[in-house]
Amino acid sequence: MATYPNNVNVLGQTIDDDDNCIELVPTLNMCFDTMDEAKKFYSNYGRRCGFGVRTRTSKKDDNNELYYLRLVCSREGKYVSTLRPEVKTLPSQTNQCPAGITIARKEGKWFVRTVVIEHNHALCPKTSNLISSNRQLNMHAKHTLGVNDDAGVRINKSFLSMVSEVGGYENMEFVERDARNFIGQRRRSLCKEGDGQALLHHFSKMRQLNNEFFYEIQMDQYNRITSVFWADPRSRAACEEFGDVVSFDTTYLTNKYDMPFAPFVGVNHHGQSILLGCGLLSSEDTLSFVWLFKCWLRCMGNKAPSNIVTDQCKAMANAIQDVFPKTKHRWCLWHIMKKVPEKFQGYNNYVGIKCDIKSLVYDSGNAADFENGWNRLLITHTLQNNEWLCNLYEERQKWVPCYLKNHFWAGMSTTQRSEGMNAFFDGFINSSTTLQQFVVQYDNALKFKAQKEIEADFSSLNTNIACGSQSPIERQFQVQYTHANFEEVQMEFRSRMNCFIKNTVKDCIFNKYIIKEEYMSDGNCDAKYYVVEFDPVTNDTRCSCLLFEFRGIICRHSLLVLGQEDVQNVPSKYVLRRWSKLVRRKHTLIRASYSQVHQEPKMQRYQSLCKRFYDIAEAACESESASNDLEKELECLAQKLGFTPSLKNNIISEEGQLRYEIL
Repeated sequence: MATYPNNVNVLGQTIDDDDNCIELVPTLNMCFDTMDEAKKFYSNYGRRCGFGVRTRTSKKDDNNELYYLRLVCSREGKYVSTLRPEVKTLPSQTNQCPAGITIARKEGKWFVRTVVIEHNHALCPKTSNLISSNRQLNMHAKHTLGVNDDAGVRINKSFLSMVSEVGGYENMEFVERDARNFIGQRRRSLCKEGDGQALLHHFSKMRQLNNEFFYEIQMDQYNRITSVFWADPRSRAACEEFGDVVSFDTTYLTNKYDMPFAPFVGVNHHGQSILLGCGLLSSEDTLSFVWLFKCWLRCMGNKAPSNIVTDQCKAMANAIQDVFPKTKHRWCLWHIMKKVPEKFQGYNNYVGIKCDIKSLVYDSGNAADFENGWNRLLITHTLQNNEWLCNLYEERQKWVPCYLKNHFWAGMSTTQRSEGMNAFFDGFINSSTTLQQFVVQYDNALKFKAQKEIEADFSSLNTNIACGSQSPIERQFQVQYTHANFEEVQMEFRSRMNCFIKNTVKDCIFNKYIIKEEYMSDGNCDAKYYVVEFDPVTNDTRCSCLLFEFRGIICRHSLLVLGQEDVQNVPSKYVLRRWSKLVRRKHTLIRASYSQVHQEPKMQRYQSLCKRFYDIAEAACESESASNDLEKELECLAQKLGFTPSLKNNIISEEGQLRYEIL
């Protein structure tokens, strides 16, 4: 329902029937009850005139609600590709068209604030139905295509029949490709050959085994299963420890329905990939990802990850912004860099472009260095109008290392964690695996993965890696860290020999050191310089390389300064609980679907005690006095058993940066 301003013929009139305003054009101060009504009005206007509509810009308020929207012609676009026709593979519709409107919310209503009617290209209302944003499959078409299982084979006949029904191609609201895409998506639904029922039976069985098993299933309008998410109890418990940084990737096709396997992958205390839930999707669009992310969020106690790594999928980005608005999102660097040959191998100076991009991305120490180097790159190789590079530069804070290394990523800059997890499942799953077989084999794969973690725990607790020096700091990490992470610390100790103090500036607060690090590059000796600030009161250090902030491992430059300052032990905040081998971790006690209870007495005892505690708590919570008495008894029991609260340092904040505190 919309109200129109005084300069429109319907003075102050409210119109309910869309047919009554079919000839209206957008004008300033037009008022709509909702944003969707405004978008629908402009989309219908575009369909009548012969152009497509898309959202160019949107803004949200402090409550994460939209208050501003810019709708433009689908041929709006700033950049024009400079690639030669034989190199460019995809057509582009961008034509820098200025047409569009902006709408804004005020006092619960949506008003048109700016209007540009004129287009810089020809409009043809007769072919408006061919524009992608104007195409849509109506319910009748979906029903016709979905009646028979062999509709994909009969697509040509079905499509021609619908063309005849509506009186010609010009009256169709979609094209044949849309019909084929619909059939492909429907074929990927999971209720064929009894697979859906088998899946429900399997999940019900897992829930009976442990009521902490979590699953959700999405259905389409035909009551077919289209998407699935599940997480076993061990994965849910592991997320409490390792859910701060998550890699998410959907490039792995797993079963005969060609449904993307969508795992949430973290990093455990051994640096191993650990699964934190997964899904199977029939479609990789924004709505599907929103559904999946919301499932994961509910499953993990509404605790969103601090940081997430994905590829450049726009649908993923939209879903992350919607479901995880406070999560730091970065793009997989490897996916971006592997596109360089594809984008530039047709250029005469391809080798120079490739080397300069690689050097700029990996060697820039800070944002200023990168931005200055980027400008030189564009000028040197005449790439100022390259659309791909311009788009990447606008989003540089999502993928360039120097913009991201001051956030904790557990060492992840790519989705290779996800891809590595995908490769891990190759020994258990193939393209002909049915859905029910998939979830069973998935459990077998997790059992194998859990065994590897148990073996690494045993090795770290029962064997020692010898220190390579007499440093008490190295000994401090040897006692605390798992083998995998202690080896990384040792690498920094060994690399310290390539570092030299070139200058020292002392003031009343910090001692500032300039560190020169030598390294070999193409057979030649080169050097980089870093700045380390040392606080002589607290023994805190901060290095410009930001290795500790990014990886959680103290860097060689800081170790050199600590040695210079005669520091015997680093402050506890540099010994991350995350990498410790001495911490009891809940997920190792959780009985999962693949657990063999008789082989794990500690796990059996844990489950039995938890059940007993829950029964006692259920009785005690009936009165405040009983609850207080129980808490006192538990405190006494904890002291008797020698239990004290864990020292939790280096907690990841909501902003994704390290903060230090004792809980």
